[in-house]
Amino acid sequence: MSRFARGGAALAVLLSLSLPIHEAAAADFYSGRQLKIIIGSDVGGGYDTYGRLLARHIGNAIPGKPSTLVLNMPGAGGLKSVQYTYTVANKNGTEIANIRASNMLDSVLGIRGKEIDPAKFTWVGSMASDTDVCIFTKASGVRSFADMLAKETTVGGTGKGAQAFSFPNAINQVLGTKMKIILGYKGTGDRVLAMERGELSGSCGINGSTFIAVLSRQYKAGTLIPVMQSGLSANPDLKDVPLTLSYAKGEQRDILEGVFSQMQIARPYAGPPGMAGDKLAILRKAFDDTMKDGKFLADAKKVKVVISPTDGPGAEAIIAKMTRMSPDLRKKVRAAIGG
Repeated sequence: MSRFARGGAALAVLLSLSLPIHEAAAADFYSGRQLKIIIGSDVGGGYDTYGRLLARHIGNAIPGKPSTLVLNMPGAGGLKSVQYTYTVANKNGTEIANIRASNMLDSVLGIRGKEIDPAKFTWVGSMASDTDVCIFTKASGVRSFADMLAKETTVGGTGKGAQAFSFPNAINQVLGTKMKIILGYKGTGDRVLAMERGELSGSCGINGSTFIAVLSRQYKAGTLIPVMQSGLSANPDLKDVPLTLSYAKGEQRDILEGVFSQMQIARPYAGPPGMAGDKLAILRKAFDDTMKDGKFLADAKKVKVVISPTDGPGAEAIIAKMTRMSPDLRKKVRAAIGG
């Protein structure tokens, strides 16, 4: 055997040993620890449903099998949890958060969270791409985009940093619809109750997956009607609902794509800046393995959520592209969402 062959054989042995050694070190670290998953919304909505689904399974995919704890941290349309993760969260791989892409866009545009650099988060992955659905009550009489142009309606939102404000405001500004946005609602459940009471005509700010999972009864009964959906491609369960982009032309489309591109990673998770690379690798692998796990997928089907994952590097690339938006387009997108 030549010395090159002997060297190659030795390298192969070292590589074969590195994985179990790495897993053993990870098991030593995570055994007996707790992985905290921060959710920037109230209990019961879409972000919470996805977060609790992830929490029920990801610990089993991490060497050492840590327990998991979901912490709801609502406030400022998700910004409160983003700021906590960016500045306070433990960097040792024991805290990750649902980081809304809408908050990252706000930061890029200089609207809110200017102190945050989206590229510095350690992106673990996104559980699904999605769309944002404009739904209206049966009593509102709104059934189409034409009705949205002709009728003044009231829709609810949490705060100015949330999709429930930025998406309908962008649609108003770019396409000329007449939605009056009422802020101060806590989350999806709060807005749905307001619609049922007749306080609101509808809402543009509910993800398609949440609409299917949480509001299927109202959808089937025809009391809540999806009129259009905002994203780059349709939610597979709402194929008959037209895309908002189908009504846009020329520069209108460029602006709305700048707003809606965030839906490519609608359920993303990340750790704080400065997380150790070995811990990020462990969490990314655990996330990817969880997204393919049979028990996880069966649980996802049970709670009626769609899983269409993007891995950590993919989510990181989408955020990086968002940060490279041209100054001219940033100005127009900012104006559209009400910056």
